[in-house]
Amino acid sequence: MLKTTLEQWQVLRAVVEQGSIAKAAEQTFKSQPAISYQLTQLQQRLGVEILNLQGRKLVLTEQGRILLEQAAFILDQWRDLEARAEALTQGERAVISVVVDSLFPKTQLFSGLKRFNQQYPNTHVHVKETVRDEGIMLFKQEQDDVYIISAPESLNTEKRAVLNVSVIPVAHCDHPIFDLPAELRTAKLKCVPMIQVVDKHHQQHAADSNQRYQDSWFFTSLNSAIDAILNQLGYGWIPISEIEQHLAKGVLKPIFEDGQQQRNSTLYLIKNQNARHDNVIHALEDALTVGLLND
Repeated sequence: MLKTTLEQWQVLRAVVEQGSIAKAAEQTFKSQPAISYQLTQLQQRLGVEILNLQGRKLVLTEQGRILLEQAAFILDQWRDLEARAEALTQGERAVISVVVDSLFPKTQLFSGLKRFNQQYPNTHVHVKETVRDEGIMLFKQEQDDVYIISAPESLNTEKRAVLNVSVIPVAHCDHPIFDLPAELRTAKLKCVPMIQVVDKHHQQHAADSNQRYQDSWFFTSLNSAIDAILNQLGYGWIPISEIEQHLAKGVLKPIFEDGQQQRNSTLYLIKNQNARHDNVIHALEDALTVGLLND
């Protein structure tokens, strides 16, 4: 059996924050005798002196301060629990699962999630970052709510183009490829290891097949691929948005300065059939894509 109640700790918190029983009674809509009774019960059941009267103001003892700090955390968690329960009764989702291609800019992703959290603080968002065709594989499984992925135009589903990602071949500024004239670099690249971002499925397929691949380093995350290029393991095709600082500092350099060797990949936003008319899903969509194509 618990010796104390949440209500008693709430009363104690109110008294400390307001500085007096009278003000705490006004804030909590209780009578002053009721407040005094709760405080007396709390101290008696704990066997610890929690409050001292200094002048006309009630202040915490050192033991009271330590206990209230821990109790305040529990009170806040309890309030969040009740807020989430209320949100669920109003039809808000508890969890949204989002699949995001690694080409999607991280600054856009994080700022969008922050905007959404400010609007729906009781809805958790689970993000699955994917590479290459992994996004389409997850979309076909239909287990997630929102997808921001690369997709063929022939994909027979409602999809919205949200971003064109520019990808260029880059290498470390000290890489030997830059010792050659630009017109000779294309041929030389066939002898340079390529840093590739590949999902586990395609890595295994490459290992099991007899197909001859260019010497490559395979990584399952874009950040690891960038680190590999920074460590001069080879060159790779990387989204400009993810290496702007490295390009500005000159640490990474485009292999071709004329901009002709540039690929554009379109990312589409697709919603699960069961989530297309969900207002919370719409809010997340808006938060993630503000400022992008078609906004």
